[in-house]
Amino acid sequence: MYQEQRLEEIIKLLEDRGSLSAKEMVDHFHVSKDTIRRDFSILAKEKRARRTHGGLLPIQKQRILDFQGRAEQSSKEKEKIAHLATQLISDSQLIFFDVSTTILELAKIIDKKVTIFSHSLDNALILGNNENVDFHILGGKFHRQNRFYYSLEESNTLEGIRFDVAFFGAASLSDGQVSFEDQEDVLMKKRAFKTSKIRVLLAETGKINKHSHFILSELADFDYWITDKEPDVEIQESLDGRTTILF
Repeated sequence: MYQEQRLEEIIKLLEDRGSLSAKEMVDHFHVSKDTIRRDFSILAKEKRARRTHGGLLPIQKQRILDFQGRAEQSSKEKEKIAHLATQLISDSQLIFFDVSTTILELAKIIDKKVTIFSHSLDNALILGNNENVDFHILGGKFHRQNRFYYSLEESNTLEGIRFDVAFFGAASLSDGQVSFEDQEDVLMKKRAFKTSKIRVLLAETGKINKHSHFILSELADFDYWITDKEPDVEIQESLDGRTTILF
């Protein structure tokens, strides 16, 4: 068996059993302890598993909180990101605001005369009182857990709008992909993403360790990524200079 095949089988066994010992794997594959130690080291280095003394444990994916839970978390990083994002906003722009607790912070401080479309209830509550903003809510069925609206008809209206800039949040940045927990939410985002001249991601680096199910795009598809601190070198290299990072 080639090493690559053995590594994949180790991951499958780890998922089934919850933990593995080096001795178990020596017996299972009929190889030496040194071979299994090297395999375990590779999986730990690739962050596919967590090494322990004499064994291996799965990487624990962090649970994605609902909108209210995220809003109650410390907002210092979110506020920093929001203030950086204001640099990309100019008077008379046509803008899309995603459903995001970080973008909600941006909604609170925006002071330019702009037109904004969003499917977020919380953005509507904030921006509806801002005299500088011509705000448009994209309606439909209300999804209570993450506080957004969706309908196919409202989604289709986005195809006819060419946004100057669109701001997106993220539930997860794992594996170089920007993903979320609600399929209908992502369907709405994809429409705005497709028709926007400039695409801006507002997301903390901590989202890299989280996992969610519905993919919006690759991280490298964004023109800007505004975050709380400098990402790891490996992540920056994976973007290959296609995305400007601000922190």
